[in-house]
Amino acid sequence: MGTRGPRLLRQTTNHVLDALLKAAETAYHGQPIGMKSLHDIVEGLKAGAHFDEFYRHAYTEIIDAVEQDKLAQERTNAYGRLMIHPLNEDLQDGRLDRDMLPNVFSFFHLVLGDDAQKYGDQCKEIVVGMKEELGDQFHWDLFYADPQAKRIQWHTLTRIATSFKRWELRKDWFIKLMQYTPTTVSLGQSAFVTREIDHSEEPRVFGNREFCAFFQALFRPLTEMAPADEPAFRKEFGSDPHHLIGHFLVHLATCEV
Repeated sequence: MGTRGPRLLRQTTNHVLDALLKAAETAYHGQPIGMKSLHDIVEGLKAGAHFDEFYRHAYTEIIDAVEQDKLAQERTNAYGRLMIHPLNEDLQDGRLDRDMLPNVFSFFHLVLGDDAQKYGDQCKEIVVGMKEELGDQFHWDLFYADPQAKRIQWHTLTRIATSFKRWELRKDWFIKLMQYTPTTVSLGQSAFVTREIDHSEEPRVFGNREFCAFFQALFRPLTEMAPADEPAFRKEFGSDPHHLIGHFLVHLATCEV
């Protein structure tokens, strides 16, 4: 959990407590008050509309903090980092928008199902083992170069490619998924809160250009595979990428950025 959410909750609570003190001081001019009087003040604050705008603002900030924490967890977990790593240049130079990443992680889960959790656990084990062995010498590039991590990445990419057998239909579906702004935020496996949508915001831009840029970057580990990795890929899949998912790669090669 990040620090922003708890800090916002503390600020919200402090604001309400300050309002309670101010209401008591205003009503009783600094004189001692009993529990009944305090209870009446609290009930008045509960029923009044004084805090409506404040509550709306605090709610929006907290939901935003939850979303940012969730995104940070996805990006900092080993599997999330592994899959997003090929996109780094495009994210840094603005060809792709970081705001789409929550939808990208949802896409991985939709395609992989339970295997997304399995791959996540396997990547976590790899990183834990590396950190135990290397200590301060650990670097994420070492994880990206790990043979088992590469196999996990390859399996994910081939699964994604296979899901695009009906290219145009799947492409349209993916673009709509990336344009989608969730109306709920997950707090856990079965806990959700509603996210208020700011209708004054510009709609998220994700069209053919972004689609091509995203998938061409995502599939670089296969389209620009190092010769040293080719034997391991053949051993794992019984073929090279172009024979295994050639139909998808042909579409990708003709995709205009």
